[in-house]
Amino acid sequence: MSLTGSYSCANVSAPTTLSITSATACGVLTVTAVTGNILVLLAVIIDPNRNLRSPFNFLVANLAAADLIVGCFALPMSVEAYTLEALGRWKLTPRVHARRVLYFISCTASLFSLAALTVDRFVAITYPIKYRIKLNSRRTALISLGLWIISILLPFLYFKVGYLKYQFVFANTAVVSTFAVLCLTYAKVFQNFKKQIKNWDSLHGGPDSENHAKMRTMKWEKKVTKTFLIMLVLFISCFFPSLLMIYIISFCGTCDCIFIHWARDFNYVLIMANSSINPFVFAWRLQPYRKAFTAILTCRGPIRKLRSLSEQMTISLNSLGPHSQNRGNGAELSGVEVE
Repeated sequence: MSLTGSYSCANVSAPTTLSITSATACGVLTVTAVTGNILVLLAVIIDPNRNLRSPFNFLVANLAAADLIVGCFALPMSVEAYTLEALGRWKLTPRVHARRVLYFISCTASLFSLAALTVDRFVAITYPIKYRIKLNSRRTALISLGLWIISILLPFLYFKVGYLKYQFVFANTAVVSTFAVLCLTYAKVFQNFKKQIKNWDSLHGGPDSENHAKMRTMKWEKKVTKTFLIMLVLFISCFFPSLLMIYIISFCGTCDCIFIHWARDFNYVLIMANSSINPFVFAWRLQPYRKAFTAILTCRGPIRKLRSLSEQMTISLNSLGPHSQNRGNGAELSGVEVE
């Protein structure tokens, strides 16, 4: 069997049980992907505890946005498609093409976001001073804009080469490149950590407060980097079995069509599942995200944000000084008496 761009068993109906199972799985993943990734985005945007404003966390929000596309569009449309398939009413319509394009856009953006996070971790550990000077919010925004432009344009090759060919090339690229990045990053970053630990004795020559600050920074960067490496491992754990399924779908000429349909759905659901995993990794590994999630879910985050804005407004009004119209008449601004 050659890689033709479409499934060889496209004209053979999938088992109803499989379609219902796949629809249910996609429904569950919709809830987890939307809930988890919205929490990540709100945690970075609202930042209730004021400790998530950094280039790394902005790139994490970028990854969450890509995964949120999966949860809001690709997965619900997949539930619809599998339900129609179970009812024997599935057809290759423009909605199917739209779902596939959104699927590829989100997957491509996720892959590029992981690549950007890899560079972030590498520079943060290897060149910490340059990292703090050069990687600011503006440059992070430009990086995010660039990767989204590429992620939106590239998947339209699907219309040129077909679904299966594009998926085959993308999955191979994703698995091979991510695995290479994982190995190289792990080796380089932790080699650098070992050097920092060996040089730790030299830090004791300075004040204790400075030593403790440096030690806390090192521990935090190490924890963040390990969290990111866990994300990469989970990414490969989802994409590698999926890649094997794509090889089976593409080249197994003696496989039964029922098996091909199972391989097709297992491949798709496994890739979609990756979009639901990362928020739970952050909550498990990083305390600032746990606290931010708790603050948002208990509505303390938005209230704290409004209180912060109110305080800033009060400070601005008080800074009017003698030019304030209320000065000298005992008036109060936002509950703070103007002297």
